[in-house]
Amino acid sequence: MKKLFTLTLSLLFALTAAAQATDTSVQFCDKDGNIIADGTTLTLTQFEEDFFGNVQMPSGLFVKNTTDKSVHITADYTISSMSSGTFQICFPQNCVVQNRIGTYATEQGDLAAGALRDMQTEWFPTAVGSCNVSMKIVTYKQNAITKAWVKKGDGPSLQLNFAYDPASISGVATDKSVSSIQYYTLDGRRIASPKNGVYVVKTKYADGSEKQTKQLF
Repeated sequence: MKKLFTLTLSLLFALTAAAQATDTSVQFCDKDGNIIADGTTLTLTQFEEDFFGNVQMPSGLFVKNTTDKSVHITADYTISSMSSGTFQICFPQNCVVQNRIGTYATEQGDLAAGALRDMQTEWFPTAVGSCNVSMKIVTYKQNAITKAWVKKGDGPSLQLNFAYDPASISGVATDKSVSSIQYYTLDGRRIASPKNGVYVVKTKYADGSEKQTKQLF
């Protein structure tokens, strides 16, 4: 009886550990596809002006599907502190802006097999201060009978610590003159010029940095 109890307990521990394992089908990455390790803390001090003259601090975060199948995901995030302004995330589909601390989740969406997608995650400060955000990718699977999406597992997580100080020389990008602008449809096809609708606009700057935004034409 004691042996059977021990085996049952060991199996329970194994199942619990498996359930708590991080789902690595998606990974946080930089723009070049380099994986950012689970649990990383990023300290972000670089800032720039957007098209409307507002200060923005991009995270530079991308998410990559490491599998050969489409993955259904959301991003769960908690804004633990934000001294001013708003926090924006455009992932995996529409843009959502928050102006207060709290816990939030993006809309669910699909990430194609092998795809690398910009999260377009940034803080828009209006005064000297900081913004601290913890973020986690969550994966989903579809119920075979009801077709409803149910949680599959927790993906990697990280911490974003923004610090804005306009007096800091190190925080200013060196040359933000635009070197090129490219337009893409929402499914990733590059086009010469946008027509009516929503498009992804990729702006490249002379200092080598780049930014992607969704714009309505």
